[in-house]
Amino acid sequence: MRHLLSAVALAAVAACASPDGTSSRAPGSPPAATPPPSMPTQPAATIADIGRNIEEYFAKSLSPDIDLEARNIAESDIQGWLQGTLAVNAGGSAQEIGFLVTPDGRYFISGEVTDLTIDPLRAVSERIDLEGLPGRGPEAAAVTIVEYSDFQCPFCARGYRILEDEVLPAYDGKVRFYFKHLPLKSIHPWAEAAALATECAREQSEDGYWALYHAMFTHQQTLDEDNLRKAVRDYAVEAGLDGEAFTTCMEAENGLAQIELDIAEATEVGANSTPTFFINGRRLEGAQPLENFQAIIDAELASVAPTNTALDDAAPKGDE
Repeated sequence: MRHLLSAVALAAVAACASPDGTSSRAPGSPPAATPPPSMPTQPAATIADIGRNIEEYFAKSLSPDIDLEARNIAESDIQGWLQGTLAVNAGGSAQEIGFLVTPDGRYFISGEVTDLTIDPLRAVSERIDLEGLPGRGPEAAAVTIVEYSDFQCPFCARGYRILEDEVLPAYDGKVRFYFKHLPLKSIHPWAEAAALATECAREQSEDGYWALYHAMFTHQQTLDEDNLRKAVRDYAVEAGLDGEAFTTCMEAENGLAQIELDIAEATEVGANSTPTFFINGRRLEGAQPLENFQAIIDAELASVAPTNTALDDAAPKGDE
């Protein structure tokens, strides 16, 4: 899928940089001929025409089994441009790529528009919805860690051990931790069912949710598609949950909506692999060592630490 997106992205850059098909002038070569003082204006194009032209343009450089659809083309906040999304489907693996296009359908830019006046870390944090989710650590903690993860992913299990055995103990009382679902269903067949199990445990209690969370990673290597349903029920009962209610929830897939929300949100914030952590909005990908967590957490704690200067100035002075 990454190769597919690279192909689309490269084509988009070419379309933007050289819409007439000519190449850029090499350093030291003579300048191009001066264009005429006035260029003919491109006629206005309909939204349908623009969408069709985008699809046809990129389809020429991709294999026939890849489906493209230009969607949601509408006015953009950027004056003089329209915006939309290019939906790409390659063998069931889907992705949406944002783009800008001129109203005449001639110039195309792929990717999201970035407003440099907005704090990027704050922008990411505001996209992450934590309302009502189970969290560990003080609610008023200066540092929030959010993880997007997959219970079947071996790197996620390694990240779990680093987080649970090293990071959280080192910053006990200073950070708050949230876990979000990003099951990679195309390569991990029981990951979604494991995520459902934690959500069904959550229906009964937050303690049950965290008990199932720990059980999934602790027993990851013994779980498979065949034994998962029985195993998670056993974990639920061991955690003091109602086994019948838990099984009913699993069969009804009551937690699927939350999982799908987490997956969509992960795409929005750029969590494309597991595990991906956001520490006060700052992204950290993979099962990183403690030192890499420390570098970010320490910097965040230092940025909010109160200075003692004002207190020192206000304190009564002794004899000098």
